[in-house]
Amino acid sequence: MTANRWTSRDAIIKALLGAYTWLVVGFILLPLIVIGVMSFTPGEFMEFPPQGVSLRWYGEFFSSLTWLTAMQNSLLIATISALGATSIGGTAAFALDRYDYRFDWAFTGVAVLPTLLPPVIVGVAFVIFFGAIGVGGQLWTLAVAHSIFFAPFPFILVSQGLNDVDRTYEEAARDLGSQPLTVIRTVTLPLLRANVFAGAIFAFILSLNEYIISWLISGFSFQTIPIQIFTSLRYTYSPVIAAVSLIFIVATFVLMTAVDRMTGGVWD
Repeated sequence: MTANRWTSRDAIIKALLGAYTWLVVGFILLPLIVIGVMSFTPGEFMEFPPQGVSLRWYGEFFSSLTWLTAMQNSLLIATISALGATSIGGTAAFALDRYDYRFDWAFTGVAVLPTLLPPVIVGVAFVIFFGAIGVGGQLWTLAVAHSIFFAPFPFILVSQGLNDVDRTYEEAARDLGSQPLTVIRTVTLPLLRANVFAGAIFAFILSLNEYIISWLISGFSFQTIPIQIFTSLRYTYSPVIAAVSLIFIVATFVLMTAVDRMTGGVWD
């Protein structure tokens, strides 16, 4: 009798957890599905459900110099930011893991500090700094800001990877006469490939979607996709915004899947 009661209780708990999981997944996916469906409306404004199906607004996006320039800026900044953030975060993680520092806890705190600060504070700090040295309102300054702001993500992921690395491989390479830089290039980095790629992809995606710092640093000198979306929302709810959103969603999914395949299961 007791065993049957526990079995029934486990079944109920399992069913409730399953229902809760699907509820959370649905809560996350439903807005994305709605905006994706609205992107195919033939009307002048976003509406759900749409009164028909049309690719009109995708054509509007790909024929608009304003939107394409914003996309080009976003991709360029995100690419530089991913490389910069991975270089900064990965180097910091390696240095703190392999060398002894008197106040290593303080360096670790500094490395993750950007994630603990509101973006508006970080943005204002960068605006003041870049303005003081006379280089504000340029694409590369925003790329630098994003590189620093998103460096904690590669730092955390590479740090986790370094904790899992079997150092006997590196010791064996050194015993065979390899120089330290050669060991890092041929042994350590291949073992950390999944973590490095994951950190770079996180920085890339977050840079693509970041608005507050981008808006503050750009100073109306250039547009990124998030800035262009929010600017458009001030005047109209054009379905081209939904089309751009769906393009971003699909591109993010494809990118994450491709990286997962290339790294042998980075999300496992």
